[in-house]
Amino acid sequence: MQTTPLGPVKLTQPPKLASPAVVVRGVSKRLTGRLVLDDIHLTVSQGEFFALVGPSGSGKSTLLKMVSGIDFPDSGEVWLGGHDVTTLPAYRRDVHTVFQSYALFPHLDVQENVAFPLRVARMAHEEKKRRVAQALSWVRLDHFATRRIDKLSGGERQRVAVARALVDGPACVLLDEPLAALDPHLRNSTLELLQEIQSRLRVTYIYVTHDRQEALRAAGRIGVLREGRLEQVGAPTELYRCPSSAFVASFLGPINWFEGLVQSGGSRSIRLRSGQHLPLDDHQSVETGRILLGVRPEDIVVGGEQFLAAVVLHQDFCGSTVTLRMASDEGVAINAELRGDSASPPVGARVSLSWPPNVAHVFPFDDVGPTT
Repeated sequence: MQTTPLGPVKLTQPPKLASPAVVVRGVSKRLTGRLVLDDIHLTVSQGEFFALVGPSGSGKSTLLKMVSGIDFPDSGEVWLGGHDVTTLPAYRRDVHTVFQSYALFPHLDVQENVAFPLRVARMAHEEKKRRVAQALSWVRLDHFATRRIDKLSGGERQRVAVARALVDGPACVLLDEPLAALDPHLRNSTLELLQEIQSRLRVTYIYVTHDRQEALRAAGRIGVLREGRLEQVGAPTELYRCPSSAFVASFLGPINWFEGLVQSGGSRSIRLRSGQHLPLDDHQSVETGRILLGVRPEDIVVGGEQFLAAVVLHQDFCGSTVTLRMASDEGVAINAELRGDSASPPVGARVSLSWPPNVAHVFPFDDVGPTT
């Protein structure tokens, strides 16, 4: 045994990440006649922190229900730890869910809430006592064992829910918007705690969130859902820098979109409606016709070479960064993000804008992403 900031942890060999903890094969689901999951294929490795993101109604929570056994697919299979559990009810699956609403028993104190899965499993008293104490140490609630649930803050209640989900060492922990009810400060500290626990215990997380920053910051891989389909799965840097669609590019962070036309004849530029041309990187493969070109605010260079001219309309100071809100001469809204300590042009100033061509994202025009 080794003592860590999370308490005693049994030393084991690191899991082979190629070994799957959760496999979803061709899962589809209809609710009230609407297709909410459409042929989902997904593999989550043992010890992985995997995040699911997407707008409301995209199927995130429904997919979690398929894995947990709260609901069942109309077609397809769900495998846990190498076993087909598609038709097994929730109580027979080695997974626990942490809900946004905490779902704690108000008539039980902290330790009794955490002990509930062990009591259901009829675990011996001494072993149950040891495991509850260990789980409370993981979430830093050692001194709250006998406290009533209604005497806890929101962040403390969520930590009790996390301890209960971990206490019997499940194969997978499902976290459904676990931080949504917390204020920003508690969200950050609780997310850091969840990361620390996951790293120390090497437990498998499937983490559902609306907050793309949470996913980018915490997850090893992210799956982006759109209208019941997995749009793209990959590492945070891959999805952010190499999105497969305008939808993914927009959903994972602010981006400036320019509508243009790629002309025939091998031109390596995009012609805007104003007649101005924006350069394309030599490695970008685009077809002739209408396209969308996207550039993230942090990639916009203010001053120097001019691709576009714009007027500064507003400055948003955020401490470490300043966001310039501008309008191009063509009337296109453009945001640029600068370092907070850098000199920025005043409101009303005319500026020249450019960017390295290799950071631009180019998609067919009909692949329109969300604006929020």
